[in-house]
Amino acid sequence: MLRIFASLLFVLSLCGASGEDAQIASRLKSKMARSKLKSDGLQYRVEGGTVEWSGTVKIPQRKGAATRMAKSAGAKRVLNRIVVQPGPTGSAVKASPRAVTVQVPRR
Repeated sequence: MLRIFASLLFVLSLCGASGEDAQIASRLKSKMARSKLKSDGLQYRVEGGTVEWSGTVKIPQRKGAATRMAKSAGAKRVLNRIVVQPGPTGSAVKASPRAVTVQVPRR
């Protein structure tokens, strides 16, 4: 009897996890649709409350944004396998020079 009860609890926990995974995936899909991350073509997989990200980005902050997005969608754990691909100059973000005009008062 105890063995049957333990098996039943195990099966119910698996069913709950898959329903929870579907909710997390649905929330992530909705968040991705409104995010700049969608242009990077990132992929994610949800299993057992864990979100696993994969893909490449050129802006390092987007890697952190993906982790925060998964957490806000309800993920218990996040595996972030996103790779930051450096730009042509070796840095992820290319800095553009600014023109500055300084006026010095006469004495």
